[in-house]
Amino acid sequence: MSTLEVFDDFKIAALIAKGDEDAFSSLFYHYGAIINPVILKIVKSAAVTEDVIAEVFLKLWLNRARLPEISNLSGYIYRAATNIAFNELRKEKNGDHAIRQLYLYSPDDTINQEDAVAVKDLRELINKAVGALPNQRRKIYQLSREEGLSRAEIAAYLNISENTVKDQLRIALRFIQETVQKDFGVYIALILLKYL
Repeated sequence: MSTLEVFDDFKIAALIAKGDEDAFSSLFYHYGAIINPVILKIVKSAAVTEDVIAEVFLKLWLNRARLPEISNLSGYIYRAATNIAFNELRKEKNGDHAIRQLYLYSPDDTINQEDAVAVKDLRELINKAVGALPNQRRKIYQLSREEGLSRAEIAAYLNISENTVKDQLRIALRFIQETVQKDFGVYIALILLKYL
């Protein structure tokens, strides 16, 4: 996609509907930055904010064919993000610590079969990459992303420093990204994996 001087929702939506990944990247970075502080104010957690943003844009990509039909894309993204954020708050209030990660996302019936297969393949690749991590690194990743523990909680639980937790998570995420990039070869995955 050529650089647009003014961010034009209609042009971006039309390009994304045709599968333009550069246009999707522009949308992601433009609106991701706008909704981030709004979501953070609702959920009070940077990690949950990232999860919400990832889910919003994953759903947008999976339903990209419908984007040109949306008359107010910014409003649509804002509503979707706040709805997901409030759902996350309800989950936390009810003590539901279910995994909020892309690799467990189950696409709904509104997406086409090809995209559903792509999500399934991506989930399998991420699971494969996680399974290939060294034991402690895998445990740290799972405690963070699957159990929802903070770095401090993980450090206390495993009797290691928070810096070790931070470093091991960074290494794990880089490995997962590289595995998906090599095997899946889709730029969209890399954008979304940033928020794993």
